[in-house]
Amino acid sequence: MQRRIISIIIISLVTVTYGFLNSSYFSLNDLEWTGLTILSPGDLLFETSLSGANVFRIDKRDLAEQISSHIWVKDAAVNWNWPNRLIVNIRERQPLALVASGDSWFILDSEGLILPPPRGFNFGSLPLVTNIDLEEGELFFSIARLLSALPDGLYENISEWNAKEQILITRAGTQILLGNMRDLERKLTALELILEELSNRGASAKRIDLRVVNSPVVIE
Repeated sequence: MQRRIISIIIISLVTVTYGFLNSSYFSLNDLEWTGLTILSPGDLLFETSLSGANVFRIDKRDLAEQISSHIWVKDAAVNWNWPNRLIVNIRERQPLALVASGDSWFILDSEGLILPPPRGFNFGSLPLVTNIDLEEGELFFSIARLLSALPDGLYENISEWNAKEQILITRAGTQILLGNMRDLERKLTALELILEELSNRGASAKRIDLRVVNSPVVIE
């Protein structure tokens, strides 16, 4: 008799629990997005097959994979927040420069990928990459490495990278000749010192030649 009572209690608890977990209390109420600066939630929801459903029936890993299929998403993770919310954590790709091809614009990201601009993207003050063909894929990785290595203060003042001539051009018109990417770290260290010295004197340069890193040439 006692066993029967225990079985009835267990079955009742399971039934109540099942009904509670499948009730409208756990129907998806909202998605909370974090990490979005370039994209909008609508851009990412378009990539999914998500519809109103019980949060326990939503495959969070599959949803994250669907969202990650957007070309501007580096990675995504989906977590559950009691009782019926899902938090979507996004890492977007980082735009570094603009690249023109014919009448179209593309964006170079921090990993050297060439991407179409997101809907409504504000090009802002991104530097422009010139004299380059979109088919030169490997070269874009080198350019991304260069631009990512620039000190923040200098990167913000770069208006152009001439890929053919291997020249950085600042917004003030200073040409910085870097040559090939060998000894890049040493060249950028030397460049920082030169710019600091010019700033201390209240001077500016028309051209800074760092192609031979041990013998920089500064033309004021």
